[in-house]
Amino acid sequence: MGDTETAGAVRADGFAADTFESVSGCQIAAGSHLRFESPFVLPGWMRAWQEVFAPRASLWIRSLRTAERVIGIAPLCVEERTARLIGDADVCDHLDLVCTADRRREFCDALLDHLRGAGIRRLDLNPLRPDSVVIQELVPAARARGYPVSIAEEDVLFEMDLPAAWEDYLRILSGKQRHEVRRKLRRLETHAATEFRLVQEPPAIRAALNDFLALFRQNRPDKAAFMDDRMEGYFRLLAEYVPETRIGFLAVDGRPAAAVWCCDFGGTRYLYNSGYDADLSHLSVGILCKVLSIRDGIARGLAKYDFLKGEEAYKHHLGGKPVPIYRCRIDLSGA
Repeated sequence: MGDTETAGAVRADGFAADTFESVSGCQIAAGSHLRFESPFVLPGWMRAWQEVFAPRASLWIRSLRTAERVIGIAPLCVEERTARLIGDADVCDHLDLVCTADRRREFCDALLDHLRGAGIRRLDLNPLRPDSVVIQELVPAARARGYPVSIAEEDVLFEMDLPAAWEDYLRILSGKQRHEVRRKLRRLETHAATEFRLVQEPPAIRAALNDFLALFRQNRPDKAAFMDDRMEGYFRLLAEYVPETRIGFLAVDGRPAAAVWCCDFGGTRYLYNSGYDADLSHLSVGILCKVLSIRDGIARGLAKYDFLKGEEAYKHHLGGKPVPIYRCRIDLSGA
């Protein structure tokens, strides 16, 4: 882990060294008010990333504890006195610090002092939403201390609020796109027997993994190249470590035609990846699987649908609104 302190030992400044296991305990502890604002900062997601992509990383996970509770967690890894959030922009669409809603500035002030006291000289933090704790609280705290800060927009994601009913969602779309969604659904239902099902129990997800991977690799050569053995191992660990994982399948005449890999967390459905049978592209099974996952999310009472990063046209067409994604660098030695 790279920690020289004993895990769980609380320092005089209130910080303690932690592990993925202790962070999991904080997440589920009775009375915890910690806000995990992104699925990519869930302990299981971070653990899967570290095991596959950075097994030798020097993890630096710190929590700030008061007499009553944990008020914040900094899930970082450190290399050459530079601290980064655990994860990377290639497979984690937005990262952040974890803290309670009422103590965010207090946590960020204390974290900056703790980082500098630990000999860390730079923070290189990405990818970040504009409403992240880093952008909203850590950056102002750093600037108040005179630390040089740079923020650059690096990407964009698309998300939308989900209404209470499917017909209300259709009314959100432009007239052209509303017509297209209805036309494609009608054509599919006319030409084949169809079913959309959401797989969410861990044993069922494990059983469905091979079907998802086959569809993912089948629809484009670049996606087949992306899903190499290491990436497949990562997806399998996500299915094992992240109980919020969901896989939605569109079946056509009894066989899987398209699939979406999602994460339902905090009232939002995150569309992480997808695949479809290219032989059925004439029935628009790829886009319709996404449409049906939106309809399913509405039926389950979810509040948001996050298409995640990338400017694919379908995200605009299906109602997504752009949200910029940033990279933030803070020089702790520059004050």
